[in-house]
Amino acid sequence: MCICKTLKISILKSLIVLVAIVCTCNEGIRGQDTHLSQMWISPITSNPAVAGFFEGTARIGGYYRTQWRAISKPYMTAGVYSDFALKKRPRQKDIFSMGVTLEYDMAGDSKFSTAQGNLILAYAHAINGNNDHFLMGGVSFGGVQRTWDYSQLKFDEQYIDGQYNPNVPLSEVFARRSFFFMDCAAGIQWAYRVNTKCFLSAGFSVYHLNMPRISLYKDDNIRMPILYSAQFNSTFVVQKSNELSPMIYYRKQAQYQELLFGLMYSYVFHFDSKWYINKFNFGIYHRWKDALFVSIGGLWRDVHFGLCYDFNVSKLSKASRARGSFEINVSYIIKTHHVPKPKSIPCYLF
Repeated sequence: MCICKTLKISILKSLIVLVAIVCTCNEGIRGQDTHLSQMWISPITSNPAVAGFFEGTARIGGYYRTQWRAISKPYMTAGVYSDFALKKRPRQKDIFSMGVTLEYDMAGDSKFSTAQGNLILAYAHAINGNNDHFLMGGVSFGGVQRTWDYSQLKFDEQYIDGQYNPNVPLSEVFARRSFFFMDCAAGIQWAYRVNTKCFLSAGFSVYHLNMPRISLYKDDNIRMPILYSAQFNSTFVVQKSNELSPMIYYRKQAQYQELLFGLMYSYVFHFDSKWYINKFNFGIYHRWKDALFVSIGGLWRDVHFGLCYDFNVSKLSKASRARGSFEINVSYIIKTHHVPKPKSIPCYLF
């Protein structure tokens, strides 16, 4: 009875935090960098600190997202990643890890594309000997190639008496159609299994620390703004086979902000002595002043997967007819054995 009462209080506090953060944010939410809706399936794409933090030998995954098909040429983001532990201490489970991410994004009529590859190094420190309380840190380094084709665009001066003439020469000359730059990021993450019914996690990451030059005119004063990201995740076991997972995710880059929050329900329908967990997930989330999205997925043995669709609710909804984006995510954890030591990793969600 005492455990149930404590659990209800923890859930109530978590929901209060959700409401408080939503109420204190009144600015429009937008984004400059690519973003995913189901970042809990691909955690190293939102914080390099969590690389290698899972029960297993290695993890591989991928994602695909398409957006704005209803109003323009669709924007597309696709990526793959892998992370693994380089070394784990035998007793107090400190973990040295490495990860690699590859992503390709293409947007709009100009086919503005970004191809990026990153190398991630991370370290997770076990705060106590029970291996249920961790503090993690990670960094990433990579290269970015950007290209675009302005011949596919239409300019005002090409319209003569209301008629478009593609043969009209442009007075505006762009200095380059492609360029390359280096990029780096860093992050920290805290994870704590309070008991068998409660898991908490929070993190903070910073991207574009070197503020790379990104001007199409070779203007050295135009740089990529630093992107700040913070997230809070939690999982509460309400009953033996039922879980609730509230989540908050916030990003800020220059004047642009993004706030995402929601709740996932999970039903565990199989759990065996080899620690195979099969469960079904259903979540409802809101990207503030932008979209509502529904996520359906689950965990089947060592495969984590999810499908989601964003319903646009911003001022653009009249043109988009509420049609936003479709996203699919999948990850697979490779294990050399299936009987882990108790509490060797505080949560299988990573």
